[in-house]
Amino acid sequence: MTELDLSGGFSYMLRFRNIVLAMCFFVSACNMRSADSTLPTPNEDNIIYVTATPLPVEAQALPAETATSTPTPAPTATPTVQPAQLFQQGDRLVLNGYLEDAAGIYRRLLAYGSAITPQERAQAAFRLGQVTLRAGFFQQAADAFTLLVTDFPSSAQIAQAYFLRADARIGLSLWEAAIADLQQYISLRPGLIDSYVYERMADAQIALGQTDAALNNYERAISAKRSKVPLLVLREKLAQIYIKLEGYGDALAQYDAVLAVARNAPYRANISFSAAQAAIAGGDLAAGVDRLRALIENYAGTATAWRALDLLSQQGVSYDGLQRGRAAYSAGDYQAAIAAFNEYTTTHQLAAIPADLFLTLGRAYRQIGNSDAATVAFQTIIDQYPQDPLFGEALLERGRTRFLAGDSPAAIQIYLSIADTYPLFEQTAGVALWRAAYLYGTKGQTALSRQVFTRLADSYPDHEFTINGLFNAASAAVRDEEWAVAENLYARIASLTSGQDQAAAYLWMGRIGLMRGEEDLAQQAFDLAIAAAPDSYFAARSADFRLGIQPFHPPDAWRFDFDEGAELAAAEQWLRQTFGVEEQGSLWRLSTALNDDPRMIRGRELYAVSAFDEAFIEFEDMVDEARDEGNVLDSYRLALYLRGLGIYRESIIAAADVIIASGMGTLEVPPFLARLRFPAYYIDVIQPEAAARGIDPLLMLSLIRQESLFNTFATAGAGEKGMMQVIPSTAQYIAEQLNWPDYQHSDLFRPYAGVAFGAFYIDQNAIAALAAYNAGPGRAYDWNALSGGDPDLFMSAITIDSTRHYVQFIYRNYNIYRALYGRDQA
Repeated sequence: MTELDLSGGFSYMLRFRNIVLAMCFFVSACNMRSADSTLPTPNEDNIIYVTATPLPVEAQALPAETATSTPTPAPTATPTVQPAQLFQQGDRLVLNGYLEDAAGIYRRLLAYGSAITPQERAQAAFRLGQVTLRAGFFQQAADAFTLLVTDFPSSAQIAQAYFLRADARIGLSLWEAAIADLQQYISLRPGLIDSYVYERMADAQIALGQTDAALNNYERAISAKRSKVPLLVLREKLAQIYIKLEGYGDALAQYDAVLAVARNAPYRANISFSAAQAAIAGGDLAAGVDRLRALIENYAGTATAWRALDLLSQQGVSYDGLQRGRAAYSAGDYQAAIAAFNEYTTTHQLAAIPADLFLTLGRAYRQIGNSDAATVAFQTIIDQYPQDPLFGEALLERGRTRFLAGDSPAAIQIYLSIADTYPLFEQTAGVALWRAAYLYGTKGQTALSRQVFTRLADSYPDHEFTINGLFNAASAAVRDEEWAVAENLYARIASLTSGQDQAAAYLWMGRIGLMRGEEDLAQQAFDLAIAAAPDSYFAARSADFRLGIQPFHPPDAWRFDFDEGAELAAAEQWLRQTFGVEEQGSLWRLSTALNDDPRMIRGRELYAVSAFDEAFIEFEDMVDEARDEGNVLDSYRLALYLRGLGIYRESIIAAADVIIASGMGTLEVPPFLARLRFPAYYIDVIQPEAAARGIDPLLMLSLIRQESLFNTFATAGAGEKGMMQVIPSTAQYIAEQLNWPDYQHSDLFRPYAGVAFGAFYIDQNAIAALAAYNAGPGRAYDWNALSGGDPDLFMSAITIDSTRHYVQFIYRNYNIYRALYGRDQA
């Protein structure tokens, strides 16, 4: 088990995509954006860029870019603040996203001239180059790195400076100069990240029209060492280049190399389609058709199969309406699916038509709003295919069609009729009863809702929806204040379940005991809930009741500074006792094996040159391997090492692996390890924003941990961005409310901005607000109506498993954060 409910996190250094994908083949000028803009991207929904975004009033903007290619000497200033303090300030500004302010700090250090040491000036130049490069000011970055390589040629970071200056020069379309810098880097640091260096050289050579040299370097990049996923990306990129050059055979070789190792089915389908296109474009129609036929067979019912069918039709190869309809439906082309299915039904006898055609046809009609036609299609299965496995599903679809048409009373009657008419169809009848009971509940008919949920449990005790139905029946009894009925139902649940379901039942038995004044019985029930699932929402709520506090009740004060030295010693003593570790000395230091691991070596170097995506893959592979091998010491060491680098996601996962391996709850292990798993990163940004909004900072920490694992550049499938995963459309509205200057979606990747936008969205009506944050306000409103505002009933009313788990995880997070960082007065 890992922290799989969470997503990524890193660094005090902001992610920057180092190279432009130079795919403007044989064009003399690749229209690059100007130096003070973001880098171009093939798909801005998938690749993240940091732009020079206007900051709050207190932030100072960088000076405008100029055509100057050499740094201008600055007058010497007398230091008024110690350089170490200024470096610390600059690093903190970078961490929190104030790139422009950080650049000002590093310029100030350079202005000190000979008043600071050469090593300090070199470090200031290097960091100035890094931060201006990430802000998109490529000329200023190139100037800073030029200062370093010219004035401090013995600097330990000279090689990385060449690499990063190459990135800046790529941003300026100075291709030959970038290639020279990359050659200089590889001469100084050979054998480390050669694959990535050769790829960047090749990109620049493509932009220069040096095709043969570029292809040679792409092949060298493939031959050099890199991890599996980046290698597949590179092969796909090279295949696309070969296609542009009409080298279809070479492109097919790259696609086949990808297919030889790729395992993800949708990805394989897409690569197979691209390979078929390449074969056809290269004149081998038979091979292309064979590849398309194999794709349709292996990935039937996918959107890619629909594209393959369309391409086959262009080649004069036809498929019947059944296959075309299935593929069209999967691709979301419902009108085409309907046309294909109807064509098939008019040309085939009923015996030759599978029932799933009518099921999919009905759903397609429903998608375009034709409920009557959908009902006819479902009824055809009921009338003509009574022995088919899809018979029960067709029955249920009739009810769902009425519900989606806005006729809940008719849907309820259909569902009840199914249960009455087909009681031996246990799966179908059970689902029908659950849906009818749920719809009664949404209409406020709690007595009928409870009655039907209870009927489900009595008739089908082993049904997959029975426990959920019992919870809903018990919730209805609570809302009707029928305490004895509710208690019996929760006791029934507790006897049938374990883990979180059992903990939930005990929680409610404890609550009912308190209502009746049975204090001792209530405390026993709360203890049983905590024992059943120690790190769960229900254990956290039971602890609330034992302490007499409300959900998300903030502590009297917060503490974020600790004696890590003492806590570290206690944690390592616990590791020795818990896992029988006999090794002497400090356990946190990387072992020789970890330090010398090729992935560690590559990861460090990639990280040093801001190739963060690739670096994280190397480190993540090491974390996964330590878990898979049960090597708790390696997990512990990686957690601390990666925290030091600012690679938060992998650090947190490694810390969780240690705690999970112990079999203990988070609050049962030493605080040092608990805080590794539940850290308070970015608290200096979070606390002021939380105070301004009247929000508990621990709630914000809990939300951030769940949303992104403190990954300020996290991006999800629906477009959610940043640490707090704000949807761009929502962010646009928030920006207007905040009067955010010149808002861009990339602002969400800056920690201070992401926190401000997320804080605007949430309030102290926490549980319902968090559900709305995840599933939308409409659904949250319905669940709130079902629960009567009670937070625990609200949790039972949530019908989307992912949302219920989301809120539960955040509440679990919050109670752990409260225990670790909260301080209550005696």
